[in-house]
Amino acid sequence: RLLSEANADLASGDHSIRLRAPKDVLLVGQLRVHADVSGEGIRRVRFSLNDRPIFSKSRPPFSVELDLGRAPRTHVLRATAHDAEGRELAADEVLLNAGPHRFAVRLIEPQRGKTYHRSLRANAVVEVPEAEVLDRLEFFLNDDKVATLFQPPYVQPILIPEGEEVSYVRVAAYLKDGLMAEDAVFVNAPDFTDEMAVDFVELYTSVLDRRGRPVEDLQLEEVRVTEDGDRQEIRRFEKIVDTPIHAGILLDTSNSMFTRLDDAVDGALRFFETVIRPQDRASVITFSEQPNLAVRFTNDLEVLAGGLAGLIAEGDTALYDSLIYGLYYFSGITGKRAVILLSDGADVTSRYTYDDVIAYARRTGVAIYSIGIDLLARDSEFRDQLQALSEETGGRSFFVDSAKQLPRIYESIEDELRSQYLIAYQSDGEGDDFRRVKVDIDRPGVDANTISGYFP
Repeated sequence: RLLSEANADLASGDHSIRLRAPKDVLLVGQLRVHADVSGEGIRRVRFSLNDRPIFSKSRPPFSVELDLGRAPRTHVLRATAHDAEGRELAADEVLLNAGPHRFAVRLIEPQRGKTYHRSLRANAVVEVPEAEVLDRLEFFLNDDKVATLFQPPYVQPILIPEGEEVSYVRVAAYLKDGLMAEDAVFVNAPDFTDEMAVDFVELYTSVLDRRGRPVEDLQLEEVRVTEDGDRQEIRRFEKIVDTPIHAGILLDTSNSMFTRLDDAVDGALRFFETVIRPQDRASVITFSEQPNLAVRFTNDLEVLAGGLAGLIAEGDTALYDSLIYGLYYFSGITGKRAVILLSDGADVTSRYTYDDVIAYARRTGVAIYSIGIDLLARDSEFRDQLQALSEETGGRSFFVDSAKQLPRIYESIEDELRSQYLIAYQSDGEGDDFRRVKVDIDRPGVDANTISGYFP
């Protein structure tokens, strides 16, 4: 009797809408996305992209044609199903270009704005990163855990206590390694209730002296953070010691690398051997006329070595396309992330531009450490591009005459990754425009290196 409301939804099939969008591929240009709907009384489906209404349709098939532009970026696509009076019956949303490592859980029931009396049927969907295993889902009503589920479907009837005007349902998903994602929905909240998401801006920051050596004894009172020129209150400051690192080698294997490729491979192997610990992950992406994911994220040194074995230098250089693919592959990963780019020449065949790379890099927040090998005087523009790209993303640029010098460079990158500071603050900025960030150190001869800004 108490669960009759939830059971009625179960027997009727309730109303649902599901967006079918491509995953694990970088999407640009024109894209058609279909929505599958179920339940009686659905008369219209409305679509919005990045919170802007774009299309409405009153008969199946329910689909929408999107123009995602020529430059890659993430987009939020949302679809809502409505009855004849315009009431929202169900909703779904997907994050386009989220990358293969996104971990998220979302409640599709209960729905925001819908009224529940004595019970409801909580329903959750989960996105699990590639090569990861979901351990369990936990459902909560307010602060009380009501169920733990270990396999789909992730559906749980929940009683609503009498006399409580506002409650909330929360779901928490856990991977085998302990990583957690969650979502929450207020139940029967008044129309005037506002929900506010508060996110910290986290800056993984390298602090170096005049010789480029990491500074190990920095104090909070020596650090000043500004966003768009306004000083921010630092809420978290700590020396990073054991935070896992995700590092990717982006290795040029075009024709021009013919005499340098063996030394470049040896340097990359030495980097993996000295840097990668059990909690870290590394990947290998090779490129000439197009990028190739040679090794997915792993901490297995034999697998990494296998991905670097037998490489042949051939073809032209699609540097910009490969950089964007490398940054996309890192999407969804949190914490310390670094792409180490090794190339001896400028782009030749990419469809993306350098400006596209800069714009996309700002949105991903992945540090790029660029290494230019034996660049000639006429390559000054390429050198400037590598340097600017590294500065924008909180990495560093290096220029060497020979691939035999790579071990020293990799050692410098390792020292920097292992001796960073985490600085976090709560932004008081407004709007969706790019926000400039600057970290200053009040100590002579010491500089801080972090991202130049971010998109909220």
